[in-house]
Amino acid sequence: MAQWADWPWKDALFANADESILRVAPAAAENVYANQAGGFSRFPGLRQVVTLPNAGRVYLHGDWRDDLVAVTERGRTFRIGRDLIPRDVTGVTTVGGRRPIFAASEEQLVIATGGPLLSLDREVTQLLSDEAPESTHVAFVDGYLIAIEPFSGRFRFCNPGEYRKWDDLSVFSADAKADNLVAVAVTPYRELLLCGPDSIEQFERLANGTRPFARRWSTGEGLAHPYTLVTDLAGNYGVNRRSEMTRFQAQVSREQSEPIALALEAVDDWTDAWATSLAIKGQRMVVLQAPNAYSSAYDTRGVTFLLDYRRNRWSFLWGWDGLNGRPARWPGWSLTSIWGQTYVGIENGIALLDPEAYDALAQPMRALWRSAHVDAFGPSRMDNFRIRIRRGVGAYAPAVPPRIAVRVCRDQHRWSQWVLRDLGPPGQDRPWIDFGAFGCAHTWQVEIACTDAVPVEFVAAQARIERLSW
Repeated sequence: MAQWADWPWKDALFANADESILRVAPAAAENVYANQAGGFSRFPGLRQVVTLPNAGRVYLHGDWRDDLVAVTERGRTFRIGRDLIPRDVTGVTTVGGRRPIFAASEEQLVIATGGPLLSLDREVTQLLSDEAPESTHVAFVDGYLIAIEPFSGRFRFCNPGEYRKWDDLSVFSADAKADNLVAVAVTPYRELLLCGPDSIEQFERLANGTRPFARRWSTGEGLAHPYTLVTDLAGNYGVNRRSEMTRFQAQVSREQSEPIALALEAVDDWTDAWATSLAIKGQRMVVLQAPNAYSSAYDTRGVTFLLDYRRNRWSFLWGWDGLNGRPARWPGWSLTSIWGQTYVGIENGIALLDPEAYDALAQPMRALWRSAHVDAFGPSRMDNFRIRIRRGVGAYAPAVPPRIAVRVCRDQHRWSQWVLRDLGPPGQDRPWIDFGAFGCAHTWQVEIACTDAVPVEFVAAQARIERLSW
């Protein structure tokens, strides 16, 4: 007699084994994230709100004197107010070719891009100081402006309030290991992190004496890719030489990327890789992107990971290649929050991470889940498959109603045809959608997808199974 059985969806995504041997954990989760109710929610879409012609990649810094600051790949600097009108404040263009790193003091915003440090303190950017080192990273803590000396283990600083005077003797070395510094950052707890590929050292301010800083601890964990460093209240994150995303705090480090280790190890090019923190509906995330990495899944360049670090659950973000009709790199190059919203630096402009939009810059942003090869039922016949999902997300009289699709793979053979069902207009409150029978098999793999720009809140799935005696 056929009975309803819960489909295994609540386990975390597991991409650290070949998909063919997975039995429970989902094999794919794209443009979705695990919500606190035990299901999946669709990741917000991107809506362009600022255009910066011929700007190239745009890198953002939030809340500088209530303005959004954008530095472009072409070296221009813009200030954007609440009216979202960009104002070019480029006095001196950024040089060095590296991703901008920002540090705000009480007087100015300092920008490091691998060349001379620039300062934005009045109307336009200007050279901070002829005495300051050329640097890729800059930080500010307790009145001290700090910059690393690239290709060395040294970092330099200026005295509080004297940001244009850099004494050659005002220098420290991070020398727990003989590796060069690649990044510096200040945590929310005012800890100064000096990072090399093989080690990370924490320095703290000394309240007394002639030395302004002292090393408190060091760890064997390193930061191989400097722009993947994220400092957050919950801890600090970065990618090490083993292509692992690790969380480190004090002298304790812990790998966070075990569920997707194979996917990270498959990244063949970490050039320009970056990471940043993000809040979505009360959940804390880290976005990690390797924009030049090859993805064999879609034969494209650029892979973006999304980590819910409170529960260590991963998913993937994708945009869309309209020319070839397939997923492509998620189009963001930077993220920042200001005025209660999240903005994304894109090519030639700025987009809003819009919770009411579910496409990527007017291109599809497909939400997709794919289960493991479920064998718990043995030889069986699937008389029906149904999902519990938010309904009533379409318009009252759409030309084409929004739909969700399901297909199955029986015994690891070919996928079936997609079976599509309408999500219904406003007022549709029946949460279950039935997709009908899918035949007989020993193992079952199910895929659910939605390409229409509507919210998707997935709760559960069930299959009506009749066990067979083959």
